[in-house]
Amino acid sequence: MEMETRDLSSIEIRSLMLDTLAYDGDDIDAEGKTFKSYGYQGTQSDLYRLMEGLAIKRGLLKLDIPLRGSAWSGDGIILYPQSTTNFSFSDIQNIYEQFHLLLNQGIIAPGAVGNYGQNLPDFHVTKYGLRCLEEHEILPYDVDGYLRRINSIPSISKWVEFYIKEALQCYNANCMEAAVIMLGLSSEKILDEQIDALLRYLYRNYTDEFSLMQTEVSNIRFASAKFNCYKKYFDMIKNNISDQTFKDMLPLVDRVSFQAYANFTRITRNGLAHPSDTKMERIEVLMIFISFIKYCQTQYGFINYYINN
Repeated sequence: MEMETRDLSSIEIRSLMLDTLAYDGDDIDAEGKTFKSYGYQGTQSDLYRLMEGLAIKRGLLKLDIPLRGSAWSGDGIILYPQSTTNFSFSDIQNIYEQFHLLLNQGIIAPGAVGNYGQNLPDFHVTKYGLRCLEEHEILPYDVDGYLRRINSIPSISKWVEFYIKEALQCYNANCMEAAVIMLGLSSEKILDEQIDALLRYLYRNYTDEFSLMQTEVSNIRFASAKFNCYKKYFDMIKNNISDQTFKDMLPLVDRVSFQAYANFTRITRNGLAHPSDTKMERIEVLMIFISFIKYCQTQYGFINYYINN
């Protein structure tokens, strides 16, 4: 059966571009060249040529136009749809757009050291870009992919989804502090849901602890104090629960969730006295986004346990 082809989406082009930069196999170029083997430096023509090879390997493109080899950092060829490349007109436009978006976001930068030039079409992958290539998680530049992962978490609330979507938009607009504030707000909402779920669980299973926690939490205003209250009663009962599902989640909450919350509260409205003094590095925010999916999965694992037991 003949393979169906279609124009690739912006997300697919972007993902393909990043995967090409990170690729270390020898099967997408006639001579086995990769960006890794050239120190993550090259030209736009090198990138587009290897992207096409990877797209064909993955079945994203049909091989109608034979692939051509080229010397690394050579002039290459101009992309003409169905003439010099298997990419469509729309694909080529998308490639140019996504290349410049990677430039704007600091993943790649003009110029390369050695037998290259200091400006485009020569470029190199930045240190920040190398960190992006190393990560196998869904990254925040892939808004749809990130939200799909978030939406797959059972029982996640619409408000949490909303704050995360806003955080992604802030991140991709290069507003790092605003992005983490939005994540902090989503974390606060998750905490409120955790407290409500834990109270209902205590009411059914630990009546003395329920009365104490209900009285204590009713007098708390700030999120940091709410978190300490939640952790206090969580620690109070966790060793008394024999259910294996609950026990299996304990290492996750100890390693990931409590530390992640400490990161988010650094610049939330309750954690900042002087917002203008806070500056977040892009790599730091990227790492928070990557950990936040696991954070949500872990927290909703406990919320769902409290609700169902």
